[in-house]
Amino acid sequence: MKLTLPVLILILSTGLSAQAQCSIDLPNDTVTLYYGYDPLACTTLQPVVTGASPTQLVWSTGSTSASITVCDTASSWYFVTLADDTACTSTDSVFVNVVDVRCGNSLNKVAVCHIPPGNPANAHTICISENGVPAHLAHGCHLGACVLPVDTSDVASEVEVTITPNPMTENAMITVRSGLDQRVRIRVIDALGRVHDTLLEGNMTTNETRTLPLAAGQLPSDASLVLIEVTGANERLSLPVLVER
Repeated sequence: MKLTLPVLILILSTGLSAQAQCSIDLPNDTVTLYYGYDPLACTTLQPVVTGASPTQLVWSTGSTSASITVCDTASSWYFVTLADDTACTSTDSVFVNVVDVRCGNSLNKVAVCHIPPGNPANAHTICISENGVPAHLAHGCHLGACVLPVDTSDVASEVEVTITPNPMTENAMITVRSGLDQRVRIRVIDALGRVHDTLLEGNMTTNETRTLPLAAGQLPSDASLVLIEVTGANERLSLPVLVER
């Protein structure tokens, strides 16, 4: 005798726990401002954001607005962190490079590198009123003093940095090589730009290499991302480190 048993089909809800995803992107890694020339002395930092609504932004300035306007007189880093409704977080940064173009006895004029049409080899710096700047820019001149070109074909990078392992759990090693004689500073900062530790601050010689230990105890206790900020004589780097706890 054939016995037929009821078949129970269990349909599981396919709320396939898709991993929360969000991102934040500042369109430029570096933005240049010209202190002393009002039309180009400020910029608005506005990231492109994707994530589950509602989203919240927190800037290193403490602002929580969708964008911030920067009118700095000195170069600095800005960081912005996104948090969305799924507890996903993402961080991006931008370096605001400030060029001081003020000149004249009262610093009320603007320095311009004047490039004579058809004679670029005779480029020279002039100091003019702000009203005269647009006409010079339209003819190929540029803001700031003229800088002689430097042949960098045989010049090594100023600072080379590697971090292993990355992501890190308990410990990592930071290897730093200096491409020239310079003072090097290495700091641990969080996504808001706050300094948590200084790993190195001292002089390094050309091709000198140092290895620095990085322990989880040197990092903010709740951080899943920190940045290793490396500052050389003329170069500044920011390297992300993912932290797995």
